[in-house]
Amino acid sequence: MFWYNSQMELKEKIDIIDKKANIVNRKLIAFLAIAGGTWLYGINADKNVFIMVVSSAVFCVAISGITFSLIKLGELQNDLKELLKHE
Repeated sequence: MFWYNSQMELKEKIDIIDKKANIVNRKLIAFLAIAGGTWLYGINADKNVFIMVVSSAVFCVAISGITFSLIKLGELQNDLKELLKHE
């Protein structure tokens, strides 16, 4: 009975990590799309300095989001490795 409960707890923890990873992946895709769009829009705004500055700022925010998302994915991967190591 203890083995069954332990396996269920492990499966629940893995499911939680999977759900968190899916959320982070969705955020990562959104940030990548924003970064790509603002990059292209900023390059094409040769004459308008204001648009260039705003798109550069948005690009920097998107890059920060990408960086934090990748760090979070690495942490979730380490958590999963730890769970599987203690199995």
